[in-house]
Formats: sequence, structure tokens, C-alpha cells
Amino acid sequence: MASYHLSVKVGAKGKAAAHAEYIEREGEYKLKHQEKLEAMEHGNMPDWAQDDPNLFWRCADEFERKNGSTYREVEIALPRELTPQQRKDLVQVFVEQELGDQHAYTWAIHTPKASIEGGEQPHAHIMYSERIQDGIERGPDQFFKRYNSKQPERGGCQKSNTTKSAEQRKTELVELRERFADLQNVFLEEYGHTDRVDHRSLADQGIDRIPEKHLGWIDSQKQKSKDLLLEYRQATQSFETHRHYLPKHMAKLDQEQQQAEPKPLTHDEKIKIANEKIAEAKAITAEYQQLLEKYRTEYVDQSVKKELKGYQQQGAGIRSQIEELDQNKPMLFGKKDWDEQREKLVNDYQGIKYLHDHSKAEKKTQLLYDQRFGREASIKQIQKNHPDLAENFNKAQEFLKALAQWREHQKQQEKAQQKEKSKDNNLEIDY
Repeated sequence: MASYHLSVKVGAKGKAAAHAEYIEREGEYKLKHQEKLEAMEHGNMPDWAQDDPNLFWRCADEFERKNGSTYREVEIALPRELTPQQRKDLVQVFVEQELGDQHAYTWAIHTPKASIEGGEQPHAHIMYSERIQDGIERGPDQFFKRYNSKQPERGGCQKSNTTKSAEQRKTELVELRERFADLQNVFLEEYGHTDRVDHRSLADQGIDRIPEKHLGWIDSQKQKSKDLLLEYRQATQSFETHRHYLPKHMAKLDQEQQQAEPKPLTHDEKIKIANEKIAEAKAITAEYQQLLEKYRTEYVDQSVKKELKGYQQQGAGIRSQIEELDQNKPMLFGKKDWDEQREKLVNDYQGIKYLHDHSKAEKKTQLLYDQRFGREASIKQIQKNHPDLAENFNKAQEFLKALAQWREHQKQQEKAQQKEKSKDNNLEIDY
């Protein structure tokens, strides 16, 4: 049975290199841990760490500020039902979805044996740098410096969580847990498994059951603790079976009773059902529109970031040309051409800077105002991540459209009746 787990941890200065070796099962951890290393991958490393990814984590330990964090780690449980290759694909898609091409990362999949049941417990460790790579080349000693917002090329890479409140981080964690649950369910469905996972707590799911307590390594070695846990699991599975069976059984009895004793609906009952359907359709539409706007805002943010990155790269290229020109300034001959060339480059740079600053200040507002921008991509995102909501939304729109047509038909009929009544009144007066 597929299970769900996702937790986020923060690594302090001096811990990154050791933790990288731990999840890679390298160094002192190569023989210490016998659990299987199923897969491992590095990505988005700067040029100076391409050949030795662990150099990145060693430099993080060395150059990150004293009280700074060197990495964040997302630990996720993976479904036993999937094959090793399918689990690897799941982690790769999740990493690409959450980190993109801006954060250096190292991840590994471990498959230890469960101490209670003896089956595999596949899980992944995803450690990544919070430093956002912005296309500016920086050496190791500069990469981890404090970010310089006015002159980014003189400071380090900006961290992604510096301006976020505790409430924002909590909200983002809940959304991250939901996205991973959705992605895991997509993989389970794609490969023909009926099990599904839910990121919510038992209480939020409306399940009146005490969560299973984690035994830990010491208790997991005691036979008495194992027997008690297995007995609890068996009782829980029996309860879950009946919990899912009873509603279906009662619904079947209700259906049989309705078929045996058909009872026509009264006018008031029909009106009540219609109003409930209308309210449900409007609620679905509001939920869909809210999610659509959320995805469209994310799409606009990505588009603006991409555009700003392009301007930054152009500006950096022009600055390099100006610096090279300054190093070859003529003393006498050719000084006029040199001045003209430098003035043109400065004007080009100022033009690029204007476009960059204008886009940074105004582009997002302009794109959000244009309701067509990003709409198609956002709709596809909803269809992919929330297929049930997309289907319900389409049904709701069909219902509301049919309702509007029916109301228009009713208005036309009322107008026709009033017209006929008016004619009858005129005939009576003439007579």
C-alpha cells in the first residue's frame, strides 16, 4: 500500500559536504550503511563544480556566512509499487518541477529493508542550494557571498527564502506537499496501480483514527513492539475495509429502495435541487478561476524572470565590451573612433538597463492585465495536476450555459404571452 511522507530540513554551515557524502554513500558512509543506493544524480552545478559536484558543497561549508544555511533537504517516501526506474523518473520530474535550472542539487534514492515487515522502504534525499543562479559567472569565493541588489555582479547569488515570513514558508510547505502527492498519484495511475496517497493529516481527511506511532530503531528490534504494531495495522486495515464498504452498501440499499418505490418530486423539491446544482456549479467555477489565476500568475512570474535574465545577459556582454575597450584606449590616433564606439556601447547598455528596469517594474502588471496571456498554459496545468476539477468545471459550464439558454427561452415565452394578451385586450376595446 502506497504511503506518504515529505519533510524539509535545513543544513547549517559545515554540514553540507558530510551530508552529501551520507546520501551518496561515499567516504566513511560507504561501508557503514548497507542499504541499497538505488540511484543518484547531481544538477545545475556551476562551471567550477561540474567535474566534482561535491566541491560545491565543500565550498558552501567554507564560504557561506557563519550563521547561514548551506542547503535545504526534501526527504520523500517513494511507492514500493513502482519499479526502480519508475521511482527514478518520479524523482527527476519532481526535482525539475520544483528546482528548475536555478538551484544546484544532489539527490539519491535509498532502499533499506523495513524492520517490521521486511519489505523495501524506498525514499529519496534531495538536497539543494537556496542560492539562485542568475546567469552571472562567479567563482566559489564569490558565489556564497551576500547578495548585492544594486550591483549583482559584485555580490553572491541571492537566496530564495530571505524575505519570506514564517507563515509564507508554512503555506509553501503545504503546497509543496500537495504537489508531490498529486505527482505521486499521477505515476501510480499511469503504471496501473489503484492505490493513492493524500498529503493531508487523518483529521483533515475526516478519518477518525489515531496516527501510527513511529517506533524508532531501538523499539523496532523488540519482538513485542513488532507484534503490537502488526496487530494494530491488521485492525486498522479491517476498519478501513469496512469504512469504505458500508457507505457503498448503504447507497446500494437506497438505490434499490428508490427503484422499488418511485416517488415523483414536488415542485418545491425540484426548485431546491436546481438551486443546489446552481450553487455547486458556481462554487466549482470560483475554485477553478482561483486556481487558474494562481497558475497564470506563476506563468507570468516565470516569463518576467526569463525576460529579465535575457536583459542581464545582454547587459553583462555590453559591460565586458566596454571594459575591453577601456583597456585599449588610444593615446592619440583613433581616439575619435574610440570615443564614438564607447558612447554607442554606453547608450546600448543604458537602453538595455531601461528595458530591464521597466520590465521589472511594469511587465508583471501588464501581463496580468492581459487575461489571454498564459491562459492556455494555465488551463493545461490544471488539466494535468487537477483533472477532476477540470472535468467538473467543464460540466459546470455546460450546466450553466444550458440554464442561461433555458432562462432566455422562458423570457421569450413570457414576452410572446404578454404580446398575445395585449392583442386580446385591444380586440375587446374595439368591440
